[in-house]
Amino acid sequence: MPMHGSMRSIRPRRRAAIMFIAALLVLAAIPAVARATDRGATTVRGTQLAAGTCADGGYAMTGSLTGCWWIDSFESKSDPDRATFVATGTEHFTGCLGTTCGTFFTTYKFTSKTDGPWGAGSPEIHGRCHHPVVSGTGGFTGVRGEISFRDVVDVSPPYYPYWGNLRLATGRIRTVLLNSGQRTTAEAAPAVASTC
Repeated sequence: MPMHGSMRSIRPRRRAAIMFIAALLVLAAIPAVARATDRGATTVRGTQLAAGTCADGGYAMTGSLTGCWWIDSFESKSDPDRATFVATGTEHFTGCLGTTCGTFFTTYKFTSKTDGPWGAGSPEIHGRCHHPVVSGTGGFTGVRGEISFRDVVDVSPPYYPYWGNLRLATGRIRTVLLNSGQRTTAEAAPAVASTC
């Protein structure tokens, strides 16, 4: 169908207006993205090894966090005759994130499903836990963030992949790939950190 002369001139103007608005939206988003990265959130990933891989029943941490993780308190009000389990408590990590070392403390909520009543010692089918980071000492003074874990229990020994983000008071940790292929970490802002 042929377009009338007036319609031909409206469509290019409408398209130009839409492109102008889209460009304004992109430009408006850039400062918001810059502010988000300025906050210094550092992504952490790795694996927590089985209980007892650190002293006193602690869990060795590999990946972004190197050191040991301990359970400080554990409380469940779950019905022992059910195959679902919920627990809350506190835990702490002592070790390093790159060159920043110290201790940070978390609260947590753990949920799992077992193959039968958990009170009868039925094996876990799957589980996960979420840890808000509430405080820290040493290089982790002022830290905030959260870390989540997933239980891999169909192997022996079990292990626990983790992921999350930490916001350090001292700045963001960044990983640098050297020419040799080795990785090193450096802080984006100066910090006072203890050694591991």
